[in-house]
Amino acid sequence: MWRMYWPCLLAATAFVAWAHVHTDEVPVVFGFLLVLGVALGAAFPRRFVVSWLVLGTAVPLMEILVHFAWVHAPYGASPLSAIPLIALVALAPPLVGVGVGAGMR
Repeated sequence: MWRMYWPCLLAATAFVAWAHVHTDEVPVVFGFLLVLGVALGAAFPRRFVVSWLVLGTAVPLMEILVHFAWVHAPYGASPLSAIPLIALVALAPPLVGVGVGAGMR
């Protein structure tokens, strides 16, 4: 089961990153973060912190890549004078999700 941890985590993170740059709906991405966090927390409760940090940093990382025009997104990029630190709010849904999933286990 532990051999499947990293492939599952990286697949979930890649899906969230892809979904974030292909939609401009924030609740959809937050829902994906919450649901995938619950699934990862229930499957791998001992890896709580790693799952939360890796899954949660997908959105801020993609926001930075959109900010510097390395990735194209359907929404407008933030002004060049400010790095989009508001994207760190995306760390909350996976924290709740992984916590609930680990608690259910």
